[in-house]
Amino acid sequence: MRMFRSLWAAVLCCALLAGCSLPLQNQNTVEELLRAPRLSGDFGLIQSALNQWLGQSAQLKYPLSGELLSPFQMGDFDGDGVQDAAVLYTTAETPNVCLALLQKDAEGAWQVQGEVEGLADTVDSILFASLQEGGADQIVVAYTVSTATGENQFLAVYSYEQGQLLSILEQACDQYLIEDITGNGYDDLVLMATGEDGIVRIELLTANPEGGFHQLAVMGLSEEKFVGYASLASGEGAYGGRYLVLDGWTGVSGTSLASVLLHFNEDTQQMEPASQITADQLYNATLRSIPTLTSRDIDQDGVVEIPVQIQDDGVLNLSQNRRMSFIRWMDYTRFRPEKSFGLVDEEMGCYLALPQQWEGDLMLVDSETEPDAVELRSLDGEKLYLTIRITGTSAASGGWTRLGVVASRQIQARYGPDAPPAGNYRLSKSLYLL
Repeated sequence: MRMFRSLWAAVLCCALLAGCSLPLQNQNTVEELLRAPRLSGDFGLIQSALNQWLGQSAQLKYPLSGELLSPFQMGDFDGDGVQDAAVLYTTAETPNVCLALLQKDAEGAWQVQGEVEGLADTVDSILFASLQEGGADQIVVAYTVSTATGENQFLAVYSYEQGQLLSILEQACDQYLIEDITGNGYDDLVLMATGEDGIVRIELLTANPEGGFHQLAVMGLSEEKFVGYASLASGEGAYGGRYLVLDGWTGVSGTSLASVLLHFNEDTQQMEPASQITADQLYNATLRSIPTLTSRDIDQDGVVEIPVQIQDDGVLNLSQNRRMSFIRWMDYTRFRPEKSFGLVDEEMGCYLALPQQWEGDLMLVDSETEPDAVELRSLDGEKLYLTIRITGTSAASGGWTRLGVVASRQIQARYGPDAPPAGNYRLSKSLYLL
């Protein structure tokens, strides 16, 4: 890239010095360099078909986040089993991002079938969902719309129906999930949005067979205990069904977290508190002072685990100025909920799973022999179980187990001479980023 820039700078400099006397062949070379590179394969053919349909060159737009970071999105948008194309772009006449849908004709050439103008000049993210019957993909696009009062988040859902690209939903949204919550075999939308009154509401939208969406009731966070929402997550339950986990801000300063667990009731068609634990019990158990410790699927098994901070076990690591706390990750959709026990490093933003056999017999202290290291010892301090250190990425790991790299720093650990048996625990697979 640097070599290309240097070459281009030299060509441009020559063009400027020569002025109008530059030979026509060289002028064509400069103009060629000024043009955007042509895409190869189907993407190039799709772009050419779009430009021909528009009668001008489209400016391709890239999503800012998410898994799909290309302006070209390939999917089956009409349910016929053949892959179609969607393209994000703008033109001189349309400052907002537009979405065009293209299909191949009988000769295999791409043809534009329709377009729709979006809600903003940038796209935050884009993904596909199966919200309706028929096997077609719907396109879900998140936008940030700038207004005089600030920035508002909006979610739009686009569907290709009867030869037309339609916007079937446009709604303000702070956070959203796409999951089959109701168990009907199709994706549902869970939206979390702040109303004009400042109250955050949770909506569950499921598609109607006749078209559009049906809104189902979702219990939110109790105003007596919570002052706002922090995060929204969905996962499977231990005995089937989908669950929602809502993390909310609570406490006198509003900086602590606690959780609510909801399950879809097919009889009442509503989201209701899970039956495995009462709302009060869950609130008291999950009250935690670490603001970044939100619920998540920590072990990637499809279940959302809720973190529980073990009281009075938090240790301020003074020499390293790091707050570290013992926690448990709990699956409250089952009756024996504990999934994992370990140590959270707030500064590094990571979680170190520990053998569950060690729980209840650990204390954390600064290492007196290793710089930038802490030790896990028995409660009486006499036995050394594990030493954890932070070092440079190029540091030798002789005698140490490399756990991972966080913020360009390597985390290593090694067992102490008194470490109890750890069963199936694997130290090399114990580090998780939060």
